[in-house]
Amino acid sequence: MEPLIIQIGRQRDGCTYQLHPSSRVQLKKTFPDTRPVPSVFIGYDTQSDFEVLHGPLWKQVATMLTGLSWKRIENLGGIKIYDPVQETAVEH
Repeated sequence: MEPLIIQIGRQRDGCTYQLHPSSRVQLKKTFPDTRPVPSVFIGYDTQSDFEVLHGPLWKQVATMLTGLSWKRIENLGGIKIYDPVQETAVEH
């Protein structure tokens, strides 16, 4: 199975994370009873805060966005963090 794609929207004071529409469809088909949240916002004060704090939080963000345990997400193929503005994957 393809990794779930989480889109990141960077703002001056933090980042908003959302499942990519195709990943939402995949999740709903595979787990119709899950209760995911539509988006997660995590704030930061500086760019270096983002670089230090956000990577370690991505597993938690993924579990909130999907309503699944991290183990189950790993079994599905994991996650890919994608920045649609820069059109690049973000390393995690």
